[in-house]
Amino acid sequence: MRFLLYPFYLIYSLVIWMRNLFFDLGIFSSKEYPIPIICIGNITAGGTGKTPHIEYLLYLLSDKRIAVLSRGYNRKTIGLIWVGINDTPKNVGDEPLQIKQKFPNSLVVVSESRKRGIEQILEKHPETEVILMDDGFQHRWVKAEMNILLNNYENKIYLDRLLPLGKLRESKSETIRSDIIITTKCPSLTPTEKTEIDNQLNVSAHQNSFFSSIIYNNWETISNAEKIPTKDKLHITLVTSVANADNLKQHLEEEGHIINHLKFSDHHNFTKIDIQNILSKYHSTTSDKNIILSTEKDKVKLSYFKNEFDGVKLFFVPITIKIDRKNEFNKLITDYVTNHTRNC
Repeated sequence: MRFLLYPFYLIYSLVIWMRNLFFDLGIFSSKEYPIPIICIGNITAGGTGKTPHIEYLLYLLSDKRIAVLSRGYNRKTIGLIWVGINDTPKNVGDEPLQIKQKFPNSLVVVSESRKRGIEQILEKHPETEVILMDDGFQHRWVKAEMNILLNNYENKIYLDRLLPLGKLRESKSETIRSDIIITTKCPSLTPTEKTEIDNQLNVSAHQNSFFSSIIYNNWETISNAEKIPTKDKLHITLVTSVANADNLKQHLEEEGHIINHLKFSDHHNFTKIDIQNILSKYHSTTSDKNIILSTEKDKVKLSYFKNEFDGVKLFFVPITIKIDRKNEFNKLITDYVTNHTRNC
């Protein structure tokens, strides 16, 4: 049945090609701003790990006054919103809220228009020193001097196809616009395997390539009344609404836990009916070592149902990323921010 999608694939390919051509020829122009802007993006529809990489940069640049600009995917509002720690995922999106709650001293803004978002940040908070633009690689109306492109090891760019036949939002050739390419969610790779990936990505002389992996940290509670589980083997009702939780499920199974995985669509906004179904699955196991475990992104949404989870063992798994050649990567970022000047 895929042949039925082919006409839509051709139309989409033509539209994207013409759009990028108009930018390349200067028919469409990108606006520059007098502030370092780092874009963390991809050309794949979801699942590359943008949020933990943004958090990595927030830790790295913690001595700077930083603003994070996001579209706020799947929020039920429109327009520009300054994200507060007590906002709801429906108003601002789950990932912007996660970032704001973890980094309360950073500005977090959601706006469909990246230009308006940047201009409001500069007008209302001129003390801002760096803007991190989440998922902005396709938003060429804004010129980011530092473009970080994420390539998911599990769904590599060069093995994929444009929408709707694949998950690519742009042609593979557009990776040339990036300054840094990070292949994410990597297992342990040999130097030969890394070189092969770089060759397949056609990494150019002006680009730097890095590889990152996920670190699963100690579980944390969603309710302060709970105790962190011991290293016992547990019956886990795993609740996720992320693009792909297979790695987390495999990690937990390798530790010897029994997993009952409830998958929801990426960025899903939980309802009371969802919570009832989750609790039903949880209570269907009679083991005294039964818990509910979620991702950090889901934690910000499940937190709004604390009353429903009263008396239930409810935890989430924080993650961080590990970047190979960490010092080299860090220096590229800090040098760009420190030395950045622009005549606008």
